[in-house]
Amino acid sequence: MENVPILNFDSLASWADPDLEELLELAAELKARNYRSDAGRGKVLGLIFFNPSLRTKVSFETAAIHLGAGSTVIHPGSGSWPLETRIGAVMDGNKTEHIKEAVGVLSRYCDVIGVRAFAGLKDRFEDAGDTLIRRIVEFADVPVINLESANEHPCQGMADWLTLSELFPDGTAQRSFVLSWAPHPNPLPMAVPNTALEVAIRSGMDVTLACPPEYLPDDDRLGYLRSLADGKGSYFDISHDQEQGFRDADVIYAKSWASQQLVYDNPEEEARLRREEYRGWTVSEARMNLTNNARFMHCLPVRRNVVVTDKVLDSANAVHIQQAENRLHVQKAILMKLWNLSL
Repeated sequence: MENVPILNFDSLASWADPDLEELLELAAELKARNYRSDAGRGKVLGLIFFNPSLRTKVSFETAAIHLGAGSTVIHPGSGSWPLETRIGAVMDGNKTEHIKEAVGVLSRYCDVIGVRAFAGLKDRFEDAGDTLIRRIVEFADVPVINLESANEHPCQGMADWLTLSELFPDGTAQRSFVLSWAPHPNPLPMAVPNTALEVAIRSGMDVTLACPPEYLPDDDRLGYLRSLADGKGSYFDISHDQEQGFRDADVIYAKSWASQQLVYDNPEEEARLRREEYRGWTVSEARMNLTNNARFMHCLPVRRNVVVTDKVLDSANAVHIQQAENRLHVQKAILMKLWNLSL
């Protein structure tokens, strides 16, 4: 019998626009119906969290319940064995089980495996290659969902895309989307900003990345984003002046991330820039007043009065809770697609 390729939801780049748009249409229908079903009865969703979670964990568990399926959650090293993730490792330390065996076993127990594994921000090449999620896809015999990896957060991206389509029911084309860097006490990965930019471009919006010069994505990512924009015939620009970037925007999406130029080679300087030099990049009411009455987006969790002020976050134009709710609906649609379930 010919092997059928496994359909994963590990990267938006591996899904064509029409397929993603079909997922969005399904998610919108599920949301409109407040959909519940027992179509997934007997299915099991396995969730592996190498990093903390609130929305991802609860929304996926809830999505499984709404489809009549079960779920199991694993936190390696906390309630389950610590997992070794390196290939060729001599396992004479505190790691009890190798990811290869763990994923092989879970493939026999579960019908889909979701994995959250942030960038470590210690090894440039490990992070750039999204090594851990790629290994798990290789070892798994069932579909794998990326719950946020070193470079991407496709489930958040789909929730953002659904939110944008709700904000602009007449279409997102030529609407102005600004992704703004914001300060934060800690260095954070680029998975969310990478994906937010990709989704905004793929939805046909005119996109501006507003960030200090040290906080640009790497050249490969910028090249990919520019090629997407060229294919869409849309606008992609970079501004190192936050106020200039905000002018006449329809959407402001705030997020913090670490300098890709400094976090691996000079983390002390990266911390100084983030905490001192660019503290003034907090999204404020005054800056939002420069926009075209823009909606404010954030993936959560958010540091109030560091990333964004209370006045902005508590305003009627803030849609971060709507984004969070939409995680549930798009993830329900993803599970239905991977499990071949119909409405």
